[in-house]
Amino acid sequence: MYYDMHCHLNEFGDAEVEDIFSKLKELKIVAVSEDVSSFNRTLELSERFPNVIPCAGFHPWSLKNHDISEAWELLRLATRKGVSCIGEVGLDRKFMQVDSMQAQLKVFRAYAEAAKELSALLNIHAPDAWRDALMEAAEIGVQRAMFHWYSGPLNLVPGIVGRGYAISINVAIKIQPKLRDVARETPLGSMVFESDGPYNYHGLRLTPLMLPDLAEIVSQVKGLQVPEVLEAVARNSERLLTR
Repeated sequence: MYYDMHCHLNEFGDAEVEDIFSKLKELKIVAVSEDVSSFNRTLELSERFPNVIPCAGFHPWSLKNHDISEAWELLRLATRKGVSCIGEVGLDRKFMQVDSMQAQLKVFRAYAEAAKELSALLNIHAPDAWRDALMEAAEIGVQRAMFHWYSGPLNLVPGIVGRGYAISINVAIKIQPKLRDVARETPLGSMVFESDGPYNYHGLRLTPLMLPDLAEIVSQVKGLQVPEVLEAVARNSERLLTR
């Protein structure tokens, strides 16, 4: 079984979603959202495709063109639905202005608290704010969390996995050398996979169909057989998703 632990499935057309599940039959997708409309679309997809797990999240970038009140509306909706995953949420010092950090923190803390209360997975976005996000999640007492597309300091990996949190390796490993280093440093028992599709990374359009290639590359980096890697990653993924 392949697990895509972070995918913007709502941004794919219906035909492509069907094609993805047709081509990769043993697949579960954790479908993150960024705002109310994307969450509603994600819920709709989860009703049609049993292997889609909906996540409720208010992305830091959404603060650029959405009022913060929408974050609270979505949080109430997520709580009513009793979702098993909160995300995509987090802190961003790389792509967001410094003066937005107070609002980012307010939203992230509220969603992290919800993840704790719901015993849900916290799906974290934290470019150049990895330490901040780890500190906040740990202080709040979040039980299950994953750091999406981790490309941060290698010396922070022990701190993340030491809390029982997971490092997510992206399919962009094909063209982003840093991710090979991350995969090398991350214990297999703390690793999950993701596509972040349909994001376009330097001309490479990311999709869940790249997961087999990711498994192959990680196996080479780790000096392990592909089935061993897939079994461990599946076990890690289920642990994060099981309340």
